[in-house]
Amino acid sequence: MIDCHISFPNPLTHLLHIELKFDVSNQSSVDFILPSWRPGRYELAPFVENIQKFKPMDENGQPLLWEKTRPNIWTVESGDSKEITISYQYYANKMDAGNSVLDDRQIYINFINCILYTKTHSKIPINLSIDIPQEYLVSCSLEQTSVGSFQANDYLQLVDSPLLASSDLKILKYAVEDYNFSIAILGDCPFSDEKIIEDFKKFTVSQIAIMGGFPTQQYDFIVQSLDYTHYHGVEHQNSTILVLGPNDEAHKDAYYEKLMGVASHELFHTWNVTRIRPKEMSPYQFDKETMTKTGFVTEGFTTYYGDLFLKQSGVFNQPEYFKELNTLFDRHFENYGRLESTLIQSSQNLWVDGYKNSFSSKKVSIYVKGALCALILDLTIRKNTNNDASLIDVVKKLYEKHTYQQGGYTQQQVYEILEHIGGAGIKPLLHTLFETTDSLDNHLKEVLKTVGCELKPKVHVNELTSKIGIKWQGNKITEIALGSHTEEYLSVGDEILALNSVQFKDEGMSIYNQNEFKIKRGTRTFDIIVPTTASAYYNSYKIEVQKNASQEQLKNLSLWLGNI
Repeated sequence: MIDCHISFPNPLTHLLHIELKFDVSNQSSVDFILPSWRPGRYELAPFVENIQKFKPMDENGQPLLWEKTRPNIWTVESGDSKEITISYQYYANKMDAGNSVLDDRQIYINFINCILYTKTHSKIPINLSIDIPQEYLVSCSLEQTSVGSFQANDYLQLVDSPLLASSDLKILKYAVEDYNFSIAILGDCPFSDEKIIEDFKKFTVSQIAIMGGFPTQQYDFIVQSLDYTHYHGVEHQNSTILVLGPNDEAHKDAYYEKLMGVASHELFHTWNVTRIRPKEMSPYQFDKETMTKTGFVTEGFTTYYGDLFLKQSGVFNQPEYFKELNTLFDRHFENYGRLESTLIQSSQNLWVDGYKNSFSSKKVSIYVKGALCALILDLTIRKNTNNDASLIDVVKKLYEKHTYQQGGYTQQQVYEILEHIGGAGIKPLLHTLFETTDSLDNHLKEVLKTVGCELKPKVHVNELTSKIGIKWQGNKITEIALGSHTEEYLSVGDEILALNSVQFKDEGMSIYNQNEFKIKRGTRTFDIIVPTTASAYYNSYKIEVQKNASQEQLKNLSLWLGNI
């Protein structure tokens, strides 16, 4: 048994005081490792920068020699020690779904941020004790033996079980079949408890019915509801963290769309990723990057089904679901990175570029393009099988054969299942969708026609973006359309001070054939004329039902969206 104790003498310092006790008999030295990334975020994470006052001691309380052998590894000389106690502090003050926050209102810990492990102790049970005030309510999927006392079967279970505790925590509960669910909310929510439970239960029922059961008896939604803009979710085997806002009355409709969208998405991850997993991540290796080619499965399939389940369950109506599709179309077709990187390349390059916008838009999103490719595959399989099968049958087959306990899946194995269910003729489509930068629009038009829908071209709502080909934040240019004429005149990072002798503002700027920009570039300020051309930039599409759709097409539409 490994003992772990977490205390916080002064929550206002945001410091977790952590003490870990390991049996190290017959080990002359021990590497103590802090994870360098976390599941659900496929990039390196700087958790180690929050560690301070690292101190190892033997069973007699005597200090042991140690040195930093890698940025996230402390090597301790244990000598003849039978036991090592490691103490250190972790600065917990970053609010999102994958980090930790300690203050005078809450204890919010993603243990993967802050708990060290050793490779020889990774499968040993952990006895966790946390100094949680008696008046605090707690949401955590670990077995709780008493207030603040928890048991984890091993390190993986510990770091896959985030904790939120607060006296202000509200916990709602519902059940589907024999499975129990809780929704723990910290912060204001502009909707009634009854409304939240009703709609959470709808998409939960739909997912369980289609997947034929649920992988865990108890599942917890842990919600950080904020008064500022945020949107983030992270999946875990038996729970999820959802962080979103703003939660005021003025933004309640957008808040609810976010809440339902991220909750349904993360619930589907209970199968896809937390259990169905790429071979490279079966098991997880937390001490180094773990590149995969199959982000189109992990996040693409999940993004697609997270939204589709909301429609099929009745949480969203058809216009609301089409609104989500239109958002995906905008995010994909306005991204010139779709012309530069394949979906597989972008999946691998997450470990290089992370989730930030890269220069010249050189990548696509495994979430966005992945979801659109999932849509194409789903409707293709439905067409090829006369609606006897769909993409969900691929997910179910992956769950049957390729969980992390079975060694995960490879790209080739995913292809084989897709061909088995969707027909051998689907193979060239897989190559096009995942391994080329060919445009998706013709494929989308073709499959949407089978369900009586069409893609309508859409010009970007902002004329300056459409005609000049730039995007900006504040008054600083953040992106210029790839291959546009404007690349000859303006640069990313330029500050627009005025346009056509009018002080620059976000909206309502008049555009002419010749446009005079006053630009600040570095230390220089100057005027430059940028013409418009016949080209239009950042165009997209929107989905509509065909006015002359046949009865067969409308039947296919209903089967796809769950209308019948």
